[in-house]
Amino acid sequence: MSVTNWDRRSVLHGGAGIMGALAAGGLAAPPARAAEGMVPLSGMSLKNYHQVMAKILARTTRIAVPSYRFGLVMRNGMGASSGQGANKVDLTADLVGVDAALMRQIAHLAFTDFIERLRATGRTVLGWNEISASEGFKKLDPTPDPFLKKPFADSRTVAVVSPEYLPLLTIGPEAPLSDRSPFNLGNARALNAMSAALKCVVVIPSLVMDFAALTGSGHSTYGGGANVGIQPGLFLVPLFTHCNFFHAKIALAGEMARVILEDRVAVGQAGQLVQTSNFNNNAEIEEWNAYVRSNAWWTEPNMAAPSRPTLGYNYSTYQYRVDPALLQTAALDAARATHGLYMGVINANPAAA
Repeated sequence: MSVTNWDRRSVLHGGAGIMGALAAGGLAAPPARAAEGMVPLSGMSLKNYHQVMAKILARTTRIAVPSYRFGLVMRNGMGASSGQGANKVDLTADLVGVDAALMRQIAHLAFTDFIERLRATGRTVLGWNEISASEGFKKLDPTPDPFLKKPFADSRTVAVVSPEYLPLLTIGPEAPLSDRSPFNLGNARALNAMSAALKCVVVIPSLVMDFAALTGSGHSTYGGGANVGIQPGLFLVPLFTHCNFFHAKIALAGEMARVILEDRVAVGQAGQLVQTSNFNNNAEIEEWNAYVRSNAWWTEPNMAAPSRPTLGYNYSTYQYRVDPALLQTAALDAARATHGLYMGVINANPAAA
């Protein structure tokens, strides 16, 4: 869905171009789907991921999973301007119909699938009593759940949860989707201590989805028009979707492997995009355009002229209203697909019994 396109030349010359574009309406015809230009979920492979240090998986058959992170982008926005700020467009979009309880339920189902797949690889998956009794676990500093974060210089606001019976854990290197500095090594050291004490690889998956792809022309002083657009549809968020693996021989130091999504992966639809408001000065611009086109300024010099607009603006808000059942189904489809790839990485690095 494209929200207008304004031309600087028409503004500078006082013509009807930009004003006519605004008066014609802020929105174009039916929105394109976010899946366009993305990797389909069925086509996702490890080629869409970046792997670092996966070889540490070959060091032991024992695996502990002390946390599972599931997140959703709850709000997003996009703005654009041109002509030294004479033309401005802006949109914001919110995810509606989701609460923390639903997210935790999805996290629980995704975690259950992850554990079942881990066991199917033949690895030994440690039980919760053994994990929680370890000295490293006692040193962990959990993140408040739900965790809300708007990363620096990012229009997205993300909510992250874990299953209600697991702590929500973040580490510094997971910035920007973290509640601590990249230099904060507290939880990383605690996970290393857990790995060393239990002689295992500690695994923490993270799955984050967005509900719409936004586009914009950016902010230009001189050239080009100003336009923004929104394409509804769930997709996996690169960087935020990943799996971390920790292994240490001693508590003081260890190594971390990562499998990080690099491409947007389309998951599907789980609701409907609805425009909830639009504020613009189209009527004012159209009045001026009509006056200019009529030549009344020449033929009727004594006629009271309308005020000439010095700014064109169009501000819109949207909601992606989800069906909870459809969201849960889509999220689990995405989780199963990503888990299958993580198991492929584990199987590609077999450990001696």
